[in-house]
Amino acid sequence: MKLDLRFVEVSLEDLWCEAVAALVFEEPYDSQGTIFTLNTRTGGYLSLLRESGFFQGSLGSTILLASEGRVKADKIVLKGLGPKADCSPEAFVRCVEELGDSLARLKVRDLAVWIPLPQNLERDPSGFFCDACMTLLRSYEKRYGMDPGFYLKTVFSFPHELLGFMEDIAGSLKNAFRHLEGCSVITVEKEQ
Repeated sequence: MKLDLRFVEVSLEDLWCEAVAALVFEEPYDSQGTIFTLNTRTGGYLSLLRESGFFQGSLGSTILLASEGRVKADKIVLKGLGPKADCSPEAFVRCVEELGDSLARLKVRDLAVWIPLPQNLERDPSGFFCDACMTLLRSYEKRYGMDPGFYLKTVFSFPHELLGFMEDIAGSLKNAFRHLEGCSVITVEKEQ
């Protein structure tokens, strides 16, 4: 298995890839930054699903949508985290793992991921974000780690408050996956 990891400060809908995946809270999308812009780009389709009760972001819920050309990816995968105030770090990490398992089962090899930060973290947000990225990638490693032909390109769109920590996060991930046949990690700063 080979990994190509990239960290960018751009919205999911602007990234060319096979699938965009995002963790979403039950709160309105206009308070969730990247999810709001993804909802806008889909013509409010995500809000329509929420209003109809089909997908509201409840804890553990998952939805797979065809983008129908509304974003640059073919698929949109959303994983619910429940209410932001009630989402414990443990539940959050469990949802990240479930999202990784779903993407690995779908054999998505080129993806963009949005991992928000939960409220009331009792630890360093950059370390938590790094652990969440590792958790998602470990789902792929469990399934494809022994396959030398499996190449996974993952672009992580990160919250702005982590900008100063990206080199440390990139170094930690490179170190965590150094045992694989190949692992490249790139951080890209947002163009002004």
